[in-house]
Amino acid sequence: MPEYDTFSVCYDLLWGGMNDDIPFYLGMAKETGGPVCELACGTGRVLLPLARAGFEVTGIDMSQAMLDKFQAKLDQEPREVQARVALKCADMRDYRFTREFKLVFCAFNSFLHLMTTEDQLACLRSVREYLADDGRLAIHIFAPDYQRLATNEETEVSVGRDPETGRDMVVTNISKRNPAAQSIEAWEAVDRIGDDGAVRRYPASYTLTWIHHREMHLLLRLAGYEVVAVYGGYDKRPYDYASGRQVFVARLLSTKQ
Repeated sequence: MPEYDTFSVCYDLLWGGMNDDIPFYLGMAKETGGPVCELACGTGRVLLPLARAGFEVTGIDMSQAMLDKFQAKLDQEPREVQARVALKCADMRDYRFTREFKLVFCAFNSFLHLMTTEDQLACLRSVREYLADDGRLAIHIFAPDYQRLATNEETEVSVGRDPETGRDMVVTNISKRNPAAQSIEAWEAVDRIGDDGAVRRYPASYTLTWIHHREMHLLLRLAGYEVVAVYGGYDKRPYDYASGRQVFVARLLSTKQ
């Protein structure tokens, strides 16, 4: 997934301020006790606050550029926080740890970058090898909006505040959808105003799939998990179609052989 190296330039501009899911994962870390592993940890938006809260954490991501952004943030943290963080540039579909984790999670639709059923099952089966017998797996994916997904192409343009400069920035997103393949090809660009007044564009492209509610249940069961709960939001509200979110929490179906 080298395409996400380019996305590292604008990821924090778009999503760095998002924090509504952090209390949920922090609560799960407290319930399980850690250690914690995040799949597709990116620039550390979620994992770094858990390390600050005292948990021993490990993040894996295929994009070294994303991890470099994470490391730059980590370098500014106190030594005791740095000591609690390990970062691995690795493929979550087949990576094996020599230790076990009480909590493994994949936040904010990152699981949907696994484009095929084979890749999704490979990832879930890989996690089985390092999830503790009494541990928990949490995965957030969006709940498909069938009317919106039936639209083959959609362009969205919005104006937001640049978190680094305080100036306006323009965000353009073009999504091309293929319902038969359950795939989305997205092109995104952030137009920023520099100190010299010039506008510079930071483009990125990436692909996503979508997973229906019963489909995710089946994936987890086939990979050897039992679903403990499905929430429609980070406040643990019950899942329903209109919620827009599916937050699955699962445990191992049986002791690893």
